[in-house]
Amino acid sequence: MKKINIVNSISFFRILSAPIILWLILEDKLEYAFWIFIVASFSDIFDGFIARRLNLVTDFGKILDPISDKILIFSILLALSYKNMLATPIIIIIILRDFIILIGTVLALLVKKKFNYTPSKIGKFTFFSQCFYAGILLYHHSGQYDLEFIIKYFGLFVIYITLISGVLYVIRWFQDIL
Repeated sequence: MKKINIVNSISFFRILSAPIILWLILEDKLEYAFWIFIVASFSDIFDGFIARRLNLVTDFGKILDPISDKILIFSILLALSYKNMLATPIIIIIILRDFIILIGTVLALLVKKKFNYTPSKIGKFTFFSQCFYAGILLYHHSGQYDLEFIIKYFGLFVIYITLISGVLYVIRWFQDIL
């Protein structure tokens, strides 16, 4: 009997939680969406910790983890944008950055057989910032607390960190390829 890798199961949990959170946002059940999103977001920290601690890092997990992160954050941000709770330029910048990262990774793999596709520290921080921002938006729009001031300025921060990390990934590819 094959053992199920707990770390990959946690990543699958993030993937499975995304449509539930999406549905809750579209149904205006934002407080429930907020709490499920918080659990799903923090699961990213735990799966990485567990993978390193128990030596459960796999090539499949290295691909599954960032995919599950993207599915989670994109679905939530797109739903928030659809419900007019998030400015469209922010979602465009986030998706465009990740599209450029994906294209760069594919091109780097075509040019070089072995490529370092582990996320950078700023990439991890960018994802954390995007999740934190999505959480703030969900909490604010659930009517729990007025966070309009924080939303405005933290949104600008998310834009900047997203752009900076995108540029740093492009620089990293050129250094790896050349």
